[in-house]
Amino acid sequence: MFLYGLLIRHSFAQNKLPLLPQNYFYMDLLVGSTSVLNDALYYLNRLNAEEYARSLPLLSDSSIGQHSRHFIEFYQCLLAQADRHSINYCLRQRDYGIETDPEQAIAAIQTILQQLEQLDLAANLHLHTTEMETETAIPSTVGRELFYNVEHTIHHLALIKVGLKIVKPELELPSHFGIAPSTIRHRKMVHR
Repeated sequence: MFLYGLLIRHSFAQNKLPLLPQNYFYMDLLVGSTSVLNDALYYLNRLNAEEYARSLPLLSDSSIGQHSRHFIEFYQCLLAQADRHSINYCLRQRDYGIETDPEQAIAAIQTILQQLEQLDLAANLHLHTTEMETETAIPSTVGRELFYNVEHTIHHLALIKVGLKIVKPELELPSHFGIAPSTIRHRKMVHR
């Protein structure tokens, strides 16, 4: 990772995009996934069931638990369906336990973290969606879907951050919580 950091820094100093072997990209995906899931564990370990499941008008009457369950189940779908070379996020379980009990959410995330490295990130698959009138199949890869899950989780963490300010205003969150890496990089470049 140190050499990767140097390569990135040098490439940006030269106004070039770095040319990296594919395994660096995959390693970063695993690090990114682990990071956002650890951000979730951070707040989950600090909320009781009432705070976690409380309906919040500012979040369109959804709860922190509902947002957590949503991104957790996207990871679960990817892990459960990737070997079939086909994934459909609409087939998630919608597990009420994960949505209402932070301990169940913690257990689900710990299982995900244990299984992530087993994914073949280079494998091709088709993303199926039944959101439209007809089913659609879009070519993708497991790595691309893992990247989507990281970005999707960050989006929900941003919403969860709003909810945490309501249910647990004294909770201090890491400065990067719910903020996309590209936004963090942009802010650093603007404020040099």
